[in-house]
Amino acid sequence: MRFNGIGASEGIALGLTAVFRHTEEEAAPSDTAPSTIGGRGNIETEMKRFFQGRDRLVRELETLVSEAAEKIGVEEAGIFEGYIEIVMDDEIEESVRAGIANGMDAVTAINKTISGIAEEFAALEGSYMGERTSDLKDLGRRLSNAVDNREGPALPVLTEPRILAVDELSPVETVRLDMSKVLAIAADRGGKTGHAAILARSLGIPCVTGLGSFSGSAGDGWFCIVDGDAGIVELDPGEELIRRYKRLAAARKVKQDAVKAAAFEPAITKDGITFMVCANLGSPDEAESVCNAGADGVGLFRTEFLYMNSRSLPSEAEQYTVYTKALRMLRGKPLTVRTLDIGGDKDLPALGLTKEDNPFLGCRGIRISLERPDLFRPQIRALFRAAAEGPLHIMFPMVISVTEVRRLKREAATWKAELEAEGAAVGNAPIGIMIETPAAALMARELAAEADFFSIGTNDLTQYTLAVDRTNERIADLYDPFNPAVLRLIQQTCSAAIEAGIPASMCGEFASHELAVPLLAGFGLREFSVAAPRVPLVKAAIRRLDSRSCRALAQQVIPLTCAEEVREVLAKWKT
Repeated sequence: MRFNGIGASEGIALGLTAVFRHTEEEAAPSDTAPSTIGGRGNIETEMKRFFQGRDRLVRELETLVSEAAEKIGVEEAGIFEGYIEIVMDDEIEESVRAGIANGMDAVTAINKTISGIAEEFAALEGSYMGERTSDLKDLGRRLSNAVDNREGPALPVLTEPRILAVDELSPVETVRLDMSKVLAIAADRGGKTGHAAILARSLGIPCVTGLGSFSGSAGDGWFCIVDGDAGIVELDPGEELIRRYKRLAAARKVKQDAVKAAAFEPAITKDGITFMVCANLGSPDEAESVCNAGADGVGLFRTEFLYMNSRSLPSEAEQYTVYTKALRMLRGKPLTVRTLDIGGDKDLPALGLTKEDNPFLGCRGIRISLERPDLFRPQIRALFRAAAEGPLHIMFPMVISVTEVRRLKREAATWKAELEAEGAAVGNAPIGIMIETPAAALMARELAAEADFFSIGTNDLTQYTLAVDRTNERIADLYDPFNPAVLRLIQQTCSAAIEAGIPASMCGEFASHELAVPLLAGFGLREFSVAAPRVPLVKAAIRRLDSRSCRALAQQVIPLTCAEEVREVLAKWKT
């Protein structure tokens, strides 16, 4: 039986199913509370239960922030920070209070409140909002369970590799799964922006979503095939189909094995140009996977995890320990550390940040660092000390002006001199900046005279250039790094770096896009930093290139006027 869905993560898997489904029923009113609340005392009792349950859930979510940051990444862990913000929202509290005052128990009031918000979300068109509605309902279930001190549905315990057949996976369940035992994910609901899909892609696990009734049709231990390329799941397939997919899977494995086998070889084009292909790193525990992927180093080490799920700021000594651990695990390969890049969109108790109406245009990145020496000084001192242990580069995010860079360098030099005066061992860490705003790209020539290197962050550069919030479903189709406006800023940045004789890297998602690699090479980019599983693939793509052909491609693309034309040219191009 064939089920058609959305190919959310490429790959082919054959195996037996493990089924996991949620109950369709909303949480029932509590057995421990009366169905009708009467009198002020009972209202206060129910609100006390609500506050106690909310506190239990917040503690669980704070723990999940750290788990998710280590397992999936700091950015993806933000969903749990968002959960905390929703749970603690004053409007939800007041709605629950009003429901209790009208005779409901705490759980019923929670269900009514969350259902009302979910209905508003569901009324908005688009798959993205549908997935956020699902997240909200899951949060409501967890809050109700916490108030009643109940456990939610238990995840399957996998003792051997299985294909996970689910109605949907919540963010919590996605993080808590033992993905080492998951061959593939086949989900009734969800899309490419869902948490299961994000995790599957990061781990290289095939995933098909939007399958409708698949999990209800499959039983535990049924044989099926998941085709993440075509977005198809075959349940109880015939022998001929099994043989065909086994041949496809075997051919794919041969190709993947060849790519992996060459992962530790340098990425050199046909005409002898050498590229660096590094990996992005979310915590030092991931450094081993970076080395195993054949990366030439770390082009982006995010440090936000140091400040998550903590009531106090990380000390200089704690940070030094983390940075040196990563350097040791990289065994002499360079480590580029991005200083704290966080703003008012994150609810981190240790930082005490104020909420802003538009945090992505507010006090974030180096703006916070320059405003808060209590954050900036310990980090810079720890980085210079760690640089004595191995090749470490310091990278500043959200730069928009030469004035900022000069001030950052002055303060860094002051703190380095402090360490030297104290007799501490310090290293000469190169200081670079991220080009992720149109202002920085337009001033790239002047900034290149101040910086030791550039790193282009295409996620934010695209968002700021096009004035598009990529999480807003109504305009998400406008978020496109192939837009000529974005490409021209990238090309201008690369040219400025070449002219100044400094290296330019790219650490955004665009760096690993198969259509983008030859174009970026044509712009003069010589360093890529991508998710660790993508390192061998990007290296393989570079080895197929001829740099002269890439330059000709870039000259052909730059005059184009729309993203559709760009994609058409890139799809037809052959080196």
